Amino acid sequence: MSESTEIVSKVLALSHCLLNKSIRWWQNNKSIEKNRGLATQLIEFVSRLNVGIIQLPCPEFTHCGNPRPPRTKDEYEMLPGFMEHCNKLARLTVEQIKTLVTMSRRPRIEILAVIGVKRSPSCAVNSAIRRIFSNKNVEEEGLFIGILRREMLRENLNPQFLDFDFDNPEEIKGDLIKLFSKC
Repeated sequence: MSESTEIVSKVLALSHCLLNKSIRWWQNNKSIEKNRGLATQLIEFVSRLNVGIIQLPCPEFTHCGNPRPPRTKDEYEMLPGFMEHCNKLARLTVEQIKTLVTMSRRPRIEILAVIGVKRSPSCAVNSAIRRIFSNKNVEEEGLFIGILRREMLRENLNPQFLDFDFDNPEEIKGDLIKLFSKC
């Protein structure tokens, strides 16, 4: 391989709970196994693609801890200090990602996608839950993902945004195959 050939390392930015399910909000009727470990279906698939991973912060856990009650997007919007917390986390995250991208030469790091969590009030890409619609999924971003996307665009970072569904974990594979076929 010649010295001038560019080597690119593909990287995904994952919502925190995809690598550490123990920070998800606790449901008394849920098996403990649903709140431990990794989202293995995603991690195993991504590891076969030889892709790097960046773990995003969890704004709900870092603001409220566990246990915390389940909340909708509008309840988090009204929670004192939560929006400021999301803004701070998003700015710090984008600063870290921009550093990875701009400081990498060989291999050059490319952020392919941000993977959020379906139905999350903070990390949904297009399926947040709002109380004003009787706890229905609405086609809206979660609070943190919306801020993160705006901050990334401000820094000329424009990765794909994809949703991971804990109720249908195999679904993401099709989205990732489409994404990698474009590379």
